[in-house]
Amino acid sequence: MAKCVTGLNKIATFAVLALIHGPAVASTFSGELPVGYSDSLFQVGAGTSLLAIDISALGTRDPTLCASCNSTYTDNYTVSLFNQTGALLESVNETNYLYYNMYSSSHGIGAGPVFIAVPTGATTLEIQSQLYIAGLLDAGGLPLNFGGLTISSDGSITAATPFRPLSRFGYGPGCAGYAWLADQETEERRATGGGLKC
Repeated sequence: MAKCVTGLNKIATFAVLALIHGPAVASTFSGELPVGYSDSLFQVGAGTSLLAIDISALGTRDPTLCASCNSTYTDNYTVSLFNQTGALLESVNETNYLYYNMYSSSHGIGAGPVFIAVPTGATTLEIQSQLYIAGLLDAGGLPLNFGGLTISSDGSITAATPFRPLSRFGYGPGCAGYAWLADQETEERRATGGGLKC
């Protein structure tokens, strides 16, 4: 059990150190991303050279799931950068996913941001997301129907698409959500006597 929490803490610490020791983080955006398809636009400030993008879904495991059934989220998304005339400068496909059940440790690549170099002249960032969540509940006990999008940059980043803030259900900027996830898994194991193994 302690190894799972320690592993998540190491990942969160690495992500924070990477941001601190890289170029100075001048701007961070956090907002809710709906389940299903979404297309989000952002204005990128002049001089921005690096983006750290993270999409995740944090919730409580649905207690009605069988012990061997997975709680999961998957997001296949495309990040595109355009210049002022609308010409595509760069496009990158990314995937974040995480799954676990009561008998196995967590598996996935959703435990940290993806770093993307911003080409010179980029003014618009587009993120096309296809988020899928199963077996996770929100704070009200309903199926989780949103994920968290966090973008950090060494320049300015401004949402051009309306977003709900990530203030609900334990999200916060940066890696605070990962500490919450580690705490939830620990509490869940205590409550159920479950054996997530690391």
